[in-house]
Amino acid sequence: MDVIKTVLIASIAVVLYYLLLQWPTQANTPERVEEISSQMPMDLVDESREIPSQTNINSDSEDSLSLFETPAIQTPKTPETKAPLMSSSKLFVLENDTLVMEIDGLSGRVVSSKLKLIKNSKNGETNLGIFGSTGENFYFANSGFFTKSQGYLQPEFTKISSYSGEENSKIYKLEGAASGLVFKREIKMHPGKYYLEVEDFIEGGLPGVDLEVTPYVVIERSEEEVEEGGLAYTYLGPVFSTQEEKYEKYDFDDIDDANFKIQSPGGWASLIQHYFVSAWVPDQSRSYLYQARKNPATGRYSIGYTSSSEVLGVNKGLVSFKNTLYVGPKLPEQLKTVHPDLDLVVDYGFLWWLGKPMYWLLNLGHDLFKNWGLAIIFLTILLKIATWPLSAAAYRSMGKMRVLAPRMKEIQDRHGDDKQKAGQAMMEFYKKEGVNPLGGCLPMLIQMPFFLAFYWVLMETVELRHSPFIFWIDDLSAMDPFFVLPLLNAAGMYYSQKLTPAPANADPMQAQMMKFFPLIFAAIFAFFPSGLVLYWLINMLVTLFQQWWYYRKEVKA
Repeated sequence: MDVIKTVLIASIAVVLYYLLLQWPTQANTPERVEEISSQMPMDLVDESREIPSQTNINSDSEDSLSLFETPAIQTPKTPETKAPLMSSSKLFVLENDTLVMEIDGLSGRVVSSKLKLIKNSKNGETNLGIFGSTGENFYFANSGFFTKSQGYLQPEFTKISSYSGEENSKIYKLEGAASGLVFKREIKMHPGKYYLEVEDFIEGGLPGVDLEVTPYVVIERSEEEVEEGGLAYTYLGPVFSTQEEKYEKYDFDDIDDANFKIQSPGGWASLIQHYFVSAWVPDQSRSYLYQARKNPATGRYSIGYTSSSEVLGVNKGLVSFKNTLYVGPKLPEQLKTVHPDLDLVVDYGFLWWLGKPMYWLLNLGHDLFKNWGLAIIFLTILLKIATWPLSAAAYRSMGKMRVLAPRMKEIQDRHGDDKQKAGQAMMEFYKKEGVNPLGGCLPMLIQMPFFLAFYWVLMETVELRHSPFIFWIDDLSAMDPFFVLPLLNAAGMYYSQKLTPAPANADPMQAQMMKFFPLIFAAIFAFFPSGLVLYWLINMLVTLFQQWWYYRKEVKA
């Protein structure tokens, strides 16, 4: 089979491989809060007031920090009826110009979040939700304190107030009391931002009695499939950043096999899905125990961390715990504002060092043309120009091979079935004419990292979601509704085959099979997001021009 064609096929296969490599099941976006659990299932406990530097703990041994079952504060269950999930407590609403959050007064958890500027569906009226529950689907976040004797302390917030802060921020203050303890939570929301600065306070207790409290944060969600347009499958699951690994995926299957536990200074914990992320980021000057586990009773997964325990009592009347909660789209600049490494959740894979400048150029294209489809064309052309010298070597070789094809065929016919003599004669012919049949392979292989990086940039750019291009393409993140782009790709691929010289000793059966490849890839591209297919189409058109140009020059020569 022709080496050049083989390289092209292998290149597309590599792209498909990396696409399928990240084929998780994803959760449906929550639409409405219907149930609120009265029990915190995350068993995050600090059994020591000192946290050593980073230590990987993947067993339930007795370490300075470990997991243990919550004391007997569970809601009673009967064989016939599940524990009630509905709370009768008050819901407190917090909002800025991008987010609407609902907090359950009893447990303090964020039970709903809506993104004001992002719709759940194209041309829909419902704002997209991140946290919330619909039926069996469940997704929430919380922060607070835990004790060995009482388990997770419920703040029982009953009062909310708000006031303006610096730089037009808005600060909400929640207050509550239970079991002789006073709970407060301050939440700062900045205009245009998807992150909240959250600080929890606990004070009081029984006179003369010390109480050891453990600060914690948690994200909990169930695992279920989500419907997406086309073959847009990306990673769904927990991601941790620690001193040892800046970006460590530990998916739901990993949690099923073993709980995740690791001690580290600084860092963050998140749960990512296509286009969106929720993440807790602590004060980077302290150390934490990062954890992930599955609750066997509910089947839901919990991700979070605990800080070192502190004693609330005679010598210390107040304990506080400050964190930042991000809940929204994967916008690199906002993510970096929260933590320098949080933008890694915009996952460009191992080619992130190429993906980041490509994303910058894609944004530049949008600033110039005010259209994300034109921005894709802009970046594709820039990429082809940047790799033009590499492509030139390949297409010059292909053009010369095409010109010499009739003479190569004569050599093959002259030697008939004697492949050894035919091979020797061809090598002498290549040497005489100064042709290297493999001359175009290496330059094309060198280009592959650029194309793979561009693929991941397009898959991870949330701005393409629901963004129109022209005419019938009204959503670059969805399939082409009329399959025009896939068919144009097929036509371009077919014409490219015509311009590509076939080897003199090509297998007729393989040559026949190659003719079906444009249709096969048209069928595959039919299920890809139209923004990605647009990239392939423009790339194909520029490639055809390059093939024609260098073939034309070789013919004239």
